[in-house]
Amino acid sequence: MSEQPPPDQTLTSLTSHLDALEAVLAPLEAKPWSDTTDRLSTLERTKMDVLGAYLINDLIWIYMKMKGIDPAKHEVTSELERIKVYYGKVSSAEGKEERKPSRSTMLIFLTLGAARPQIDQAAARRFVSNSLPRAQHLPQTNSAELAARQAAYIAAEQDAENTLRRFGKASRFRHIQDEGSVKLVPGDARDLEDEDVMMASAEQGQQQAEDFLKAFEGEMQAQDKGAQR
Repeated sequence: MSEQPPPDQTLTSLTSHLDALEAVLAPLEAKPWSDTTDRLSTLERTKMDVLGAYLINDLIWIYMKMKGIDPAKHEVTSELERIKVYYGKVSSAEGKEERKPSRSTMLIFLTLGAARPQIDQAAARRFVSNSLPRAQHLPQTNSAELAARQAAYIAAEQDAENTLRRFGKASRFRHIQDEGSVKLVPGDARDLEDEDVMMASAEQGQQQAEDFLKAFEGEMQAQDKGAQR
């Protein structure tokens, strides 16, 4: 059985460690906890939360020892074991061997007011750029080119509409033919009212074509009757 250190030596060591701990915690206590953790990565924030919980419960364990209470019979011991399990999971996520947090480790992490590691933005931009398909590296089309293409498309569509009216093709047949091939023009400002006007014009053209066919049919019948006489 190993000899226990003298009480005065234990008390001196404890007082020294508590003074160091107070100095470390002073910057963290001077501002909200979120101000410190918001600057950290997810893994670093998890470390801070786990180690903070371990520190609080460990201080309770020490306080109970000083009061002559057996911590092994208190819930604080099981809570410390539970926190150690979570710390092991954090270590596994970090890719390191699982280990129990020591007081020196806690002091190191609790001084984490340091900023997050800086990212080489230029290198990251080159990596992302080289990972993109070649088609996505094409220069953006400026507004003038887009407007010119749109105007040309509208003019071509208007010519097609005039052709349909001239030949009297029914608009309902045109819609059936174009069904399933909707054309989208970026920035097209035509609304439903314009569509109604176009449909009305197409129907008017259809009616004129039907009237023309009826008149033509009547003339042919009249010519046939004249020939029979």
